[in-house]
Amino acid sequence: YQRRVREPNTPHITNSSLETNKTTTEMASEEDKWKEAFGLFDRDTDGKIGKEEVGTVMRALGQSPTEAEVKEIIKDLPAQVDFEKFKAVMHKNKKDIDGEKEMREAFKVFDKDGKGIVQTKELRAVLTSMGEKLTDEEVDGIIKACDQNGTINLENFIQTLLKPAKK
Repeated sequence: YQRRVREPNTPHITNSSLETNKTTTEMASEEDKWKEAFGLFDRDTDGKIGKEEVGTVMRALGQSPTEAEVKEIIKDLPAQVDFEKFKAVMHKNKKDIDGEKEMREAFKVFDKDGKGIVQTKELRAVLTSMGEKLTDEEVDGIIKACDQNGTINLENFIQTLLKPAKK
């Protein structure tokens, strides 16, 4: 797991910095935060940012894409990205993050000592008996990719599950 740190001199958008003309009980919508962050990087105020800035804006908004993820995200974007395209990127990326977060929470139950590691046999039992049951072949493939001498690192396991299937 590679945690990205916000670049130096990069603004970090918080709820409090966006609450102008709002009561303290109201929260700015997510898209308002995105628009404000986007605007901070739109230095020439033409309504666009360079595609190489997309990852930086995402990080300023508290997301943590790796460099490889950013390259994948921006590969099909035009050189200059308007807010509508940026918003589409954020919506797509948010879904990925939410699913990953849910997985971490679900598997935390099996990580009794909080070290991010579970026993392979325990994970096999869970995957073949709970929720959407996987076949033995599916479980074998996952375990083969993640097993480390009878244990599974949950972060590696989650990343393996999230990888797009090869066609």
